[in-house]
Amino acid sequence: MRRAILAIFTAIGLVFAAPGAASAHSTDDWDEFEFHPGDNGYGYVDYSTSHVGGVYQLTNMWRTNNYVALSSYVSDTATDGYCATTQIRYEIHDNGNWVGHWHYRTMPVYDCSTGSAGGGGVFDGYFYSAYKVRNLSARACHANSSGAIIECESTWHGPI
Repeated sequence: MRRAILAIFTAIGLVFAAPGAASAHSTDDWDEFEFHPGDNGYGYVDYSTSHVGGVYQLTNMWRTNNYVALSSYVSDTATDGYCATTQIRYEIHDNGNWVGHWHYRTMPVYDCSTGSAGGGGVFDGYFYSAYKVRNLSARACHANSSGAIIECESTWHGPI
Protein backbone atom coordinates (compact mmCIF):
# COMPACT_ATOMS: atom_id res chain seq x y z
CA MET A 1 0.00 0.00 0.00
CA ARG A 2 2.83 2.42 0.86
CA ARG A 3 4.50 1.68 -2.47
CA ALA A 4 1.28 2.41 -4.35
CA ILE A 5 0.83 5.74 -2.54
CA LEU A 6 4.49 6.64 -3.12
CA ALA A 7 4.12 5.74 -6.82
CA ILE A 8 1.04 7.95 -7.14
CA PHE A 9 2.75 10.94 -5.48
CA THR A 10 5.85 10.42 -7.63
CA ALA A 11 3.73 10.34 -10.79
CA ILE A 12 1.86 13.49 -9.74
CA GLY A 13 5.17 15.20 -9.00
CA LEU A 14 6.51 14.30 -12.45
CA VAL A 15 3.38 15.62 -14.15
CA PHE A 16 3.61 18.95 -12.32
CA ALA A 17 7.38 19.21 -12.77
CA ALA A 18 7.43 18.42 -16.50
CA PRO A 19 6.17 21.78 -17.87
CA GLY A 20 8.87 23.76 -16.07
CA ALA A 21 11.64 21.22 -16.25
CA ALA A 22 13.44 22.29 -19.42
CA SER A 23 16.94 21.75 -18.12
CA ALA A 24 18.51 23.78 -20.91
CA HIS A 25 16.69 26.83 -19.58
CA SER A 26 18.32 26.49 -16.18
CA THR A 27 21.89 26.29 -17.45
CA ASP A 28 24.45 28.85 -16.44
CA ASP A 29 25.05 30.51 -19.79
CA TRP A 30 27.00 33.61 -18.66
CA ASP A 31 30.07 34.64 -16.65
CA GLU A 32 30.81 38.15 -15.42
CA PHE A 33 34.22 39.78 -15.83
CA GLU A 34 35.49 43.32 -15.46
CA PHE A 35 37.70 43.36 -18.58
CA HIS A 36 36.44 45.02 -21.75
CA PRO A 37 35.58 42.58 -24.58
CA GLY A 38 37.64 44.59 -27.08
CA ASP A 39 40.71 43.86 -24.97
CA ASN A 40 40.00 40.13 -25.26
CA GLY A 41 39.63 39.78 -29.05
CA TYR A 42 35.89 40.40 -29.30
CA GLY A 43 34.67 42.71 -32.08
CA TYR A 44 31.86 45.18 -31.41
CA VAL A 45 28.61 44.13 -33.13
CA ASP A 46 25.75 46.46 -32.23
CA TYR A 47 23.45 47.61 -29.46
CA SER A 48 19.82 47.48 -28.41
CA THR A 49 18.07 50.34 -26.68
CA SER A 50 14.56 51.19 -25.54
CA HIS A 51 12.85 53.59 -23.16
CA VAL A 52 9.43 52.36 -22.10
CA GLY A 53 7.29 52.92 -18.98
CA GLY A 54 10.01 54.59 -16.94
CA VAL A 55 12.74 52.10 -17.87
CA TYR A 56 15.69 52.90 -20.13
CA GLN A 57 17.87 49.98 -21.24
CA LEU A 58 20.99 49.90 -23.39
CA THR A 59 22.60 46.55 -24.19
CA ASN A 60 25.88 46.36 -26.13
CA MET A 61 27.18 43.20 -27.80
CA TRP A 62 30.64 42.02 -28.89
CA ARG A 63 31.37 38.72 -30.64
CA THR A 64 34.15 36.29 -31.49
CA ASN A 65 33.34 33.00 -33.25
CA ASN A 66 29.69 33.30 -32.10
CA TYR A 67 30.70 33.63 -28.44
CA VAL A 68 29.34 36.95 -27.25
CA ALA A 69 30.00 39.48 -24.55
CA LEU A 70 27.40 41.92 -23.30
CA SER A 71 27.25 45.07 -21.27
CA SER A 72 24.01 46.46 -19.93
CA TYR A 73 23.10 49.90 -18.68
CA VAL A 74 19.68 50.50 -17.12
CA SER A 75 18.07 53.57 -15.66
CA ASP A 76 14.90 53.98 -13.62
CA THR A 77 13.44 57.16 -15.15
CA ALA A 78 10.04 57.37 -13.43
CA THR A 79 8.97 57.71 -9.83
CA ASP A 80 6.44 54.88 -10.09
CA GLY A 81 7.52 52.45 -7.36
CA TYR A 82 9.26 50.12 -9.82
CA CYS A 83 12.93 49.50 -10.50
CA ALA A 84 14.48 49.04 -13.96
CA THR A 85 16.20 46.01 -15.48
CA THR A 86 16.80 44.31 -18.84
CA GLN A 87 15.75 40.88 -20.07
CA ILE A 88 17.54 39.12 -22.92
CA ARG A 89 16.59 36.17 -25.09
CA TYR A 90 18.83 34.12 -27.36
CA GLU A 91 19.53 30.69 -28.78
CA ILE A 92 22.61 28.68 -27.81
CA HIS A 93 24.77 26.19 -29.69
CA ASP A 94 25.29 23.04 -27.65
CA ASN A 95 26.55 19.55 -28.54
CA GLY A 96 27.17 20.56 -32.15
CA ASN A 97 23.71 22.02 -32.85
CA TRP A 98 21.66 25.15 -32.33
CA VAL A 99 19.17 24.09 -29.64
CA GLY A 100 16.07 25.45 -31.40
CA HIS A 101 14.45 27.28 -28.48
CA TRP A 102 14.85 30.58 -26.66
CA HIS A 103 16.78 31.05 -23.45
CA TYR A 104 15.60 33.99 -21.33
CA ARG A 105 17.75 35.73 -18.73
CA THR A 106 17.50 38.82 -16.61
CA MET A 107 20.65 40.88 -16.88
CA PRO A 108 22.05 41.12 -13.33
CA VAL A 109 21.95 44.91 -13.51
CA TYR A 110 19.04 46.87 -12.07
CA ASP A 111 18.37 50.43 -10.94
CA CYS A 112 15.97 51.72 -8.28
CA SER A 113 17.45 55.21 -7.99
CA THR A 114 14.75 57.57 -9.29
CA GLY A 115 13.51 59.69 -6.46
CA SER A 116 16.60 58.97 -4.34
CA ALA A 117 19.93 60.71 -4.03
CA GLY A 118 22.52 59.72 -6.62
CA GLY A 119 20.13 58.52 -9.34
CA GLY A 120 21.48 58.12 -12.84
CA GLY A 121 21.47 54.51 -13.92
CA VAL A 122 23.58 51.41 -13.36
CA PHE A 123 26.28 49.64 -15.38
CA ASP A 124 28.04 46.58 -13.92
CA GLY A 125 30.80 44.77 -15.79
CA TYR A 126 30.72 42.58 -18.85
CA PHE A 127 28.93 39.28 -19.31
CA TYR A 128 30.50 36.56 -21.47
CA SER A 129 28.58 33.62 -22.94
CA ALA A 130 29.64 30.11 -22.01
CA TYR A 131 28.13 28.83 -25.29
CA LYS A 132 27.95 30.11 -28.84
CA VAL A 133 24.95 32.44 -29.08
CA ARG A 134 22.77 33.75 -31.91
CA ASN A 135 19.66 35.91 -32.35
CA LEU A 136 20.13 37.83 -29.10
CA SER A 137 17.51 40.49 -28.33
CA ALA A 138 16.82 42.70 -25.31
CA ARG A 139 13.89 44.56 -23.78
CA ALA A 140 13.20 46.95 -20.90
CA CYS A 141 11.48 45.58 -17.78
CA HIS A 142 10.05 46.78 -14.49
CA ALA A 143 11.62 44.99 -11.54
CA ASN A 144 11.14 44.82 -7.79
CA SER A 145 13.74 46.10 -5.32
CA SER A 146 15.65 42.79 -5.58
CA GLY A 147 15.93 43.02 -9.39
CA ALA A 148 13.31 40.32 -10.13
CA ILE A 149 11.21 41.06 -13.21
CA ILE A 150 7.61 42.15 -12.64
CA GLU A 151 6.70 42.95 -16.26
CA CYS A 152 8.45 43.70 -19.55
CA GLU A 153 7.67 45.68 -22.65
CA SER A 154 6.13 43.51 -25.37
CA THR A 155 8.70 44.46 -28.04
CA TRP A 156 12.08 42.74 -28.34
CA HIS A 157 14.90 44.90 -29.71
CA GLY A 158 17.29 43.02 -31.92
CA PRO A 159 18.63 40.66 -32.86
CA ILE A 160 21.86 42.42 -32.10
